Amino acid sequence: MMQTRSMGALGALLLILGATMSASGQEPAAGAVPVPSQKPDEAPATPPKPAEAPATASGEDQAPEAAVPADEADAPGTPPPPPPAETVPVPEAAPPHGAAPSPAPAPVPTAPEPALPPAAGSPDASAPPQPAPAYVSPEKARTEPEPDAPEASPATVTPAESAEAAAAIEDATACEAELTKRGAEFEVGPSLSEGACGVLRPVELKRFSSGVAVLGQTKMLCRAALALDVWVGEAVVPAAKAELGGASVEAVGGGSTYVCRDRASENGISEHGRGSAVDVAAVALKGGRRIVVEPKAPGTDEDRFLAEIRRAACGPFKTVLGPGTDADHADHLHLDIAARNNGSLYCR
Repeated sequence: MMQTRSMGALGALLLILGATMSASGQEPAAGAVPVPSQKPDEAPATPPKPAEAPATASGEDQAPEAAVPADEADAPGTPPPPPPAETVPVPEAAPPHGAAPSPAPAPVPTAPEPALPPAAGSPDASAPPQPAPAYVSPEKARTEPEPDAPEASPATVTPAESAEAAAAIEDATACEAELTKRGAEFEVGPSLSEGACGVLRPVELKRFSSGVAVLGQTKMLCRAALALDVWVGEAVVPAAKAELGGASVEAVGGGSTYVCRDRASENGISEHGRGSAVDVAAVALKGGRRIVVEPKAPGTDEDRFLAEIRRAACGPFKTVLGPGTDADHADHLHLDIAARNNGSLYCR
């Protein structure tokens, strides 16, 4: 009987499958499996005996699982679940008859991105490699000559001294132009250099611009000669007329100018050794009268005259010394143009 039910269920399944294929327009495939029919003389097969359940570890028999009735398992009224539906692609709608197909949209052209310039300080990959410098400055400066460097004779004048000398030459030529314009007669000799002593372009005065002659020879800086010319013309000549009864001055001088020596009372080179000082020992008047620089009797015309020209020298000259200052200057006036601190003067 069980075989009869199984055959009936298989037949029902084949009928359902055939109906499904007829509905979809498909013919049953050739060689389909025929449904077997049950013969009346065949006896139903004896169902197999169920296997005995194994004993548990505790020795107790385990209850067998409930068997599913054959009528429910092989019920012909329960159809099998349908197969999963396949996803069918939807075709695109065709254009109307006679209409031209729509052209595909043209791609939008995009501008190429501009190449970025290389960052500052970064090497340019396209540039050829640069050669290495031939000289690399050392971390510490050399303090001795290079072994292969040529030798040169050492300089006796520093660059700073050369710069000062250049400025002095420029000043000397300007002074000479001014002295010429004033009308003085003079000559410019070659520069003198004797160790710490020396005179740049020494001037030898022949006659002052006032017409007064020069007693003795002179070698001095042009600025000292210019100060002496101003003093003689604007102080000595007027003082002689005022204090000496209208006398005219014929010559002035008689003392030393350039002499390379130390100072008489102090250490160091004398201003005479630099050509900036001049000593005046006498003033010669026309008619033969000669006034010597020395202490005079108070109240006399010569005392007043010497006092007047001495005071007038403190201005054109920076230092004025004479009788009464010290024993070294008892018989002459020492006049020099040496610069002093803060532009001050020293007149005694």
